[in-house]
Amino acid sequence: MRAVLFAVFAVAACAQTQATAPTTPAYELPQHIREDLAQREAALREPGVVAAGVGQTADLGGGLRVRPLEILEDSRCPQNARCVWAGRLRLRVSVEGAGEREITDDATAVQTTRGSFALVAISPGPWTDWPEGAKPPYRFGFRRG
Repeated sequence: MRAVLFAVFAVAACAQTQATAPTTPAYELPQHIREDLAQREAALREPGVVAAGVGQTADLGGGLRVRPLEILEDSRCPQNARCVWAGRLRLRVSVEGAGEREITDDATAVQTTRGSFALVAISPGPWTDWPEGAKPPYRFGFRRG
């Protein structure tokens, strides 16, 4: 009986360890992508920048809340490519009290009744050589204007 209980506890402990243990990716990001990702993540943490992913809310204070809803276009030229056009990122956002808006990555201030804001940072960056399945979810940095 003790052996059975021991086996049950051992299996349960292994299952719990496997569920909570961090996973190691099966790929290694190229150095240039790691460096760019670190710079972009640092930009999302700059003073005055509030970051949010799709479906999350960036509270910019004073009742100004922005929620990215959908990436409409990401035609930004990959940093390791030559392009005729620099491209752009178009994002549909919900602004509390002002409805939905389309904004772009040109850092143009968006005016609302609760103040203005701009999209000032985007992660991850555009690269042609992201390893399969390695690209992290988009995060956007907003700054109150």
